[in-house]
Amino acid sequence: MKNEYEFPPQVIAKGSELGYQPDKLALRFLVPLIQVAWAEGHVQATEQKTILSFAGNLRVNAKHAGYDQLLSWFEERPTDHFFESSIDDLRELLDDITADQAAPLRSILRFGCVEVAQAAGDIGLLRGRSNIRREEIAQLQHIGERLGLAPIQI
Repeated sequence: MKNEYEFPPQVIAKGSELGYQPDKLALRFLVPLIQVAWAEGHVQATEQKTILSFAGNLRVNAKHAGYDQLLSWFEERPTDHFFESSIDDLRELLDDITADQAAPLRSILRFGCVEVAQAAGDIGLLRGRSNIRREEIAQLQHIGERLGLAPIQI
C-alpha cells in the first residue's frame, strides 16, 4: 500500500453504527496486523516498522488521536478477547457494506497482514522457503477465514 487511503462515507457510517468514531475506525483496521505481529509472542522491530508504515497510509500518525493507542499495542499484547471482538466488528462492517466497497478493504487487510508476516524474519529465505513462520501462517489463516479474505498461498 503506497498511498493514503480514505474510508468511503458508507464505511465510516457503518463504523459509527458499531460505535467507532471515524478516527478510531482506522485503528480497528490495524488490529489484524497487530495480531499477526504478536503470533510469536512478541513484536519484532521490522513488524512494528511495517505496521507503522501501513498505519501512515491509513492516516494514523503521530498527530492522530489514536497513535498512542497503536504504540501501546506494540508494548503490551492485547487480549485474545480484544482481538476476537475486533475481528467480529470488522467482519460485521465488511458484511454490511456493498461487495464493491468491501472488496478493496478486504484486499488492504490481506495485504497488510501478509506484509507484517513477511517482515517477521528471513530464516525461510535462507533455506529457500517462505519467510513466514508457522505461527504467523496460523494467524493469517484464522484472520482470513474470519474476515472472508482471499486465501493466502504460502
